[in-house]
Amino acid sequence: MADQNFGQRLKQIRQEHGRTQQQVATDLFVSRQTVSSWETGRNLPDLHTVQRLAKYYNVSVDDLLDGTPRQFHQSGRPTTLLGPSVAVMVIGRLAFAATSRMLILSDILLAILIVMLIGWWRRVIPVQGLRIMAGATGVFCIGAAWMNLFAMDFGLQLVYLVTAALLILPVAGDAIFALRQHLMTKR
Repeated sequence: MADQNFGQRLKQIRQEHGRTQQQVATDLFVSRQTVSSWETGRNLPDLHTVQRLAKYYNVSVDDLLDGTPRQFHQSGRPTTLLGPSVAVMVIGRLAFAATSRMLILSDILLAILIVMLIGWWRRVIPVQGLRIMAGATGVFCIGAAWMNLFAMDFGLQLVYLVTAALLILPVAGDAIFALRQHLMTKR
């Protein structure tokens, strides 16, 4: 039988971060049953997975293993550039002259970004959902700039492309990190 204290600590940390077993499993690319077996003490994660868990919860491996008081180094939220994306869109919306159609499009995009930002801030949007929404909104921005190539002011096109980059970069970075982690575990 594995260490039940470790399992209890894992469960407590997961609950403090407001995560379900399924969310943790999805983010770490394991099954929900695996997370459950760690928390109940039936099994222990390997050393590499312990490191990933510590990084995921923003605690040191020592804190995770021996149960010393945890100090969070960050907010525990996924990395996002939603705030700068909203700022760029607001400045672009106010600074560049545009047709009424482009203003409506900018307003809709701004509303989507604000909803995503509030969802991220209040932690009501799951990490995977936030990634999908940010990526899709970034692709939408690129598509809108491309489809309205001649109907949109160059400055507004630039605003849309910068917003797209701010939305897609963290998603792409997370995907590259996850792929690298996956490839390293295959070795």
